[in-house]
Amino acid sequence: MKSALSRLLAIATVMLLSACAQIRYGDDFKSGTDFNNLKTYQWRSTAVDIGGIDKSLLQQLADAQLLAQGFTPSDSAPDVLLDLQVFSRVSSGGNTSIGIGIGMPMGRHGSIGLGTGTLLGQGKQEGVIVVDITQAKSNTLIWRGTAEGIPLINFSLKAENKLRETFTQLLQQFPPQTAAK
Repeated sequence: MKSALSRLLAIATVMLLSACAQIRYGDDFKSGTDFNNLKTYQWRSTAVDIGGIDKSLLQQLADAQLLAQGFTPSDSAPDVLLDLQVFSRVSSGGNTSIGIGIGMPMGRHGSIGLGTGTLLGQGKQEGVIVVDITQAKSNTLIWRGTAEGIPLINFSLKAENKLRETFTQLLQQFPPQTAAK
């Protein structure tokens, strides 16, 4: 009985640790867009609704990644315009749960069971970064990248390296793989 209970506890612990939130990245793009000739960019807008972090730092982190990918900032006639939004929201983690059950056999035919379930992640604040890339000539949105589930502690000056990694992973999705540069 003790070994079964310890195995159950070990499994529950592994499930709990694996259910911990990770940053989720996503992107979407306008099909039919030729991303091959896009080389220059300009910032159009930056909106930061999380206190404690300067929007110029966020732009610098994005600039560093874009430069590493071969893009160049341009004040005159850029190929694309960038919009950055950073905000917090309450995560919707309502579907994540852990259930623990213990059963004990009673005689030949019956058993007694005890179970419990706990919802994880309800009401947790998370940070979100959205980068929109718009074709400058047509003012058409051609790509949107998102990073969700960012711990708010990452939006501090002490966590600049974590933010840099977030921007690196987010912007490495541009240009989309189906339209590689």
